[in-house]
Amino acid sequence: MRPHPTMRGLLVLATVAVGVIATVSTAAAAPTARYRLIDLGTLGGESSYATAMNDNGAVVGRSATTGGDFHGFVWRGGRMTDLGDLSPTGINNRGQIIGTVDTASGTQAVLRSHGVTRNLGRMDWPAAINNRGQIVGIDYLTTGGQVPLLWSHGTLRTLPLTDVSGINDRGQISGGRLLATGGFHASAWWHNRVTDLGAGPFDRSNTYGINDRGWIIGWVFSADQRERGALWRHGTRTDVGTLGGGRTHLVSINDRGQILALSQLADGRDHPALWQHGRMIDLTDQGVTGDLDLVAINNRGDIAVSIRPVFGVSHAAVYR
Repeated sequence: MRPHPTMRGLLVLATVAVGVIATVSTAAAAPTARYRLIDLGTLGGESSYATAMNDNGAVVGRSATTGGDFHGFVWRGGRMTDLGDLSPTGINNRGQIIGTVDTASGTQAVLRSHGVTRNLGRMDWPAAINNRGQIVGIDYLTTGGQVPLLWSHGTLRTLPLTDVSGINDRGQISGGRLLATGGFHASAWWHNRVTDLGAGPFDRSNTYGINDRGWIIGWVFSADQRERGALWRHGTRTDVGTLGGGRTHLVSINDRGQILALSQLADGRDHPALWQHGRMIDLTDQGVTGDLDLVAINNRGDIAVSIRPVFGVSHAAVYR
C-alpha cells in the first residue's frame, strides 16, 4: 500500500478507548534472518521505481523504456511486464492492479484485471484494493478539496471521511477526517459507521493503512511536533517508538503485525526499521542498507523498495 500524498492510521467499532496509549521499548536485538537484495531492473531505460507489492511477491511500479518514456510495470517471477501508460498504485493477491492514466480531462483511476482496463468513474486516485476487488480512493474536486470514495462491484459510494488510506478484506477502511473544530483525526469506517481514533496534543493524526486483523497504522504529532508512528489495535493507541531519535514514519503493515518504518537514530540519521512483537529493529543490521525508499512489506516478510545504485538512478527492488 502506498500512502496518499495528503495528510494521512485496531479498530474496535463498538467502542474505542482513544485515551489509552501504550508505549514500547525503542530498540531490540536483531533477528537472526538476513535479507538479500533482488534488483528488478527496468523496461530498458535507466531507472525504475516500485509503488506496491502483493503477498505473492508481485511488484508494480513505473520504469523508463528504451525510448526514454516511463511506463507502468508488473514484476512477477523474475520478469518485468510493460503496462503502458498505467501508473500503478496497488496490486492485490489476485493480480488485479489499480492505478491512474492521464486523459484529456485529467487523471482517471482505473482497475486492470485479467488484461482488461476499467475506468472507476469519478475516482481520480485509487489508494488501495483488497482481495475482494473493492477499491478506496479520492475524487479531487475542481472547486478544491477532495471526496473519499469506495468502489465495490461497479458501484461508487461516498465515504463520510476527508481522506482514505486502506481497505482490508473485511471491508474495514482506514482514513482521516477533518473536524469542525479544525483538528484532523485518524479515523476508520465500517458498516456505515465512522470511528474517531483520536489524536495528540496538537489535534492532528492520520492513517497510512490497515491489515486484515483490523490493525491500523498512522501518525500522531508528539509534544514537540514530531511525527510519531502510531498503531491502533483493540481500542488502544500504541506509540511504536524509535531507534533512539525523536520520530518514526510508518510505511506498511502486514497481517502478521509486522510494520515497516523509517525511524530516527539518536544521531539524527534515519534508518529502515521493522516493528514486531513490541520492538523496533534496525534493518541496516540485517542487510537493508544504502540509499533507498521503502514501499511495502507483505505477509512473507518481503520488503519492496526503490534503491539508488548511483546518483540520479533509481531501481525497483525487493529485499527477501
